[in-house]
Amino acid sequence: MKKRKILLILALMVLSVSLVFAGGKKEEPAPAPEKKVEEAAKKPYEGVKMRLAAMADQFAEYMKVLTERYKAETGADIQVDILGYVELYQKMTQDYSTDTKQYDLATVDIVWSGEFAVKGWTVDLTPLIERDKAEINTNDIYPVMWAMGSWEDKQVAFPMSGYANSLIYRKDLFNDPAEKKAFMDEYGYELAPPETMSQMRDMATFFTRKDKNLYGLVANGARGPAVAQDWMEYMRSFGGQILDENGNVVIDSKECLESLKFFVDIFDKWAPPGAIGYWWDDRETAYRTGQAVMQSSWSIARAGYEDPSISKVVGKTGMAAPPKVEGKETFYGVGGWGIGINADISKERQEIAWDFIKWLTSPEVQKDWLLHDGQPIRISTVKDPELNQKMPWLPVMHKVYQNGDGDYRPRVPEYNEIQSILGLRVNQAITHELSAEEAISKAAEEIKALY
Repeated sequence: MKKRKILLILALMVLSVSLVFAGGKKEEPAPAPEKKVEEAAKKPYEGVKMRLAAMADQFAEYMKVLTERYKAETGADIQVDILGYVELYQKMTQDYSTDTKQYDLATVDIVWSGEFAVKGWTVDLTPLIERDKAEINTNDIYPVMWAMGSWEDKQVAFPMSGYANSLIYRKDLFNDPAEKKAFMDEYGYELAPPETMSQMRDMATFFTRKDKNLYGLVANGARGPAVAQDWMEYMRSFGGQILDENGNVVIDSKECLESLKFFVDIFDKWAPPGAIGYWWDDRETAYRTGQAVMQSSWSIARAGYEDPSISKVVGKTGMAAPPKVEGKETFYGVGGWGIGINADISKERQEIAWDFIKWLTSPEVQKDWLLHDGQPIRISTVKDPELNQKMPWLPVMHKVYQNGDGDYRPRVPEYNEIQSILGLRVNQAITHELSAEEAISKAAEEIKALY
């Protein structure tokens, strides 16, 4: 009897356990690991691959770092191809005109704005900017920066890296008591950063000491965009322009001729040997190695003067507004790069590209960008106290941005043809193949033929 009781109890226990596992109590499914859910939510573009064509400027290498960060956050893999100025323009125009969709994104020079807009090569971002203006905080972007990609009622690139044109000079030499005394004795006024073109002429002459491999002023001389763009900086300082406010060709003016004569003097009298062949990197090297005392340059190069790995003038550089002709107002030039989206890619890819642009130009990323050879577009970036401690030249850039003109060089659809004409004729003037008068006359005739 006792044995039967024990067997009955055991049977009941087995039955109750069986009921539990047979449906008496339903098991809850195991929750998905939280980490995998979070990762999926953070990476909405996992598996997407895109290509970006970037100008080989100082910011280019760090753009690769930033695209890796963007990939870590969103999953989108954006390959950056770094290209020289001429190659970038050629590759982009070929890609856009043949609908090959080789690139989803590309950096867009401010002077390409008109051409890209008229030809419809890049997406008009106006509706997207309006849709997301609160997120973007458009009021924090300097008004002049919108010239990077704007033409008429279209915004075909978003501001990415704004350059302030400025005078770069060796402040250690300008502040040296012995140099100050010698200059005063010879010219009768104080040695200080030149405010006028006549002062720049005096100071370039004073500091040119060929026996000591020291040259007063350096500029780009290489035939093509390098010499054309450098001459346009001096043209504006003399009060000249290529087109007037009504679109008339006015390059055959007294101001343009005088600026070209001054530009010829740079290579004849004040620039290092070989400057006739200089591109931008050559000109910057001449300054960073201590060979040149002054240059007209862009703020993208400013941080490099403080980098001991490439510069022999660390702590010796001053930055000021460009000089002007007596009686004229100072002209503040702004250039730089926007970033555009290929109009031929799908709407889905366009939205991903737009998301990357917003991320790249956000305040947080812009600060990091400026710390790694990029240039700002935002007021908050330029006024950031930490950045101003590290980069005491930011107030000069702020003044240029506030007063700057995005049409420092004409952003018209015909700009590339204009630049090609000037790249030849200005180079012919500095090599004395043509007189300054002949070069200006031929350039004016050829530019007028475009209209």
